[in-house]
Amino acid sequence: MNDRLSFEGLRYAQAVARTGSFSAAAREYDLTQPALSNAIRRLEKILGARLFERNTRGARPTVFGATILPRIDAALAALDAITAEARHWRAGEPRPVRIGVSPLISADVVARAHSAVAGLLGRGRGSFVLREADLSELCTALDDDELDLIVVPAVLPLTRYRHHVTGSEPVVLVEPGAGDAAGPVNSASPTDPTRAADPANSADPVGSADPASPAEVRAAAARIDDVARRTLLLVPDTCGLTTFTRDLLADRGLPLRAYSGEAASYRVLEDWAGMGLGSALLPRSKVTRVDSSVRPVVDARGAVVTIAYEAAWDGASPIAGELEALAELLAS
Repeated sequence: MNDRLSFEGLRYAQAVARTGSFSAAAREYDLTQPALSNAIRRLEKILGARLFERNTRGARPTVFGATILPRIDAALAALDAITAEARHWRAGEPRPVRIGVSPLISADVVARAHSAVAGLLGRGRGSFVLREADLSELCTALDDDELDLIVVPAVLPLTRYRHHVTGSEPVVLVEPGAGDAAGPVNSASPTDPTRAADPANSADPVGSADPASPAEVRAAAARIDDVARRTLLLVPDTCGLTTFTRDLLADRGLPLRAYSGEAASYRVLEDWAGMGLGSALLPRSKVTRVDSSVRPVVDARGAVVTIAYEAAWDGASPIAGELEALAELLAS
């Protein structure tokens, strides 16, 4: 009997652990679910115990799996490092670091990425190539080795790649008219409650700001169930904002009341809200009009709702070590 561990089986087990689903893991690798299940079953037979328990909500590690899966992650990371080092030796002169960003990523993050690449050993400012594109284009470019690293909203399960959260920022509700009884919240106001930061997410990709007092936040905040009662302005599901909005409501079993039209990009949502067409969710850094009526969004416990951003890259890239260092610098 062949009792050697299968590289593919280890990858598939890792994907199931990350997605919590056999079907989602199968989609990531363009496999049928039975094919992926059979590969994991063979792996479990070699290891001598089951890695996952299945139920109606997906798959979760067994006690044995919870012990073994971190070792599988470490083993695959080591194999990726071997491949990356071999490619690095074959590559010769270092090529530019090709970075893709979603339109939602702030200019501050892009500037820090530029400086961080220039600071990597053996590189300079000419070693940076930047592309801004929609989320699906960035993922395809990463798949096709046209980009080395992407910085995007953390709304997709990019299970094939290494990840590092680079930061988060509060989400605000942009409303038509002059706001509620608490008064309009001017985004330039020094006591702007939209500048309140979630203490659990202190990394802010757009820079720090003076937080409002808890009383100010509570007075002007919009709860998520309040958001569900608004007619929301949406954009094509390309930059990640619409995916975030849908998931925010769906995860809490709340309906989405969407405006019948659609904006071309998030950049016009404030204008449309000002015209009275509806309300919109935006990352705080994307509020640009000083006359916009905005409110921070909070969950049922009163915690500020944030949108997270992450860097993703191929662990087998010939410059994987540099990319990991770059992701850590972006998060610092």
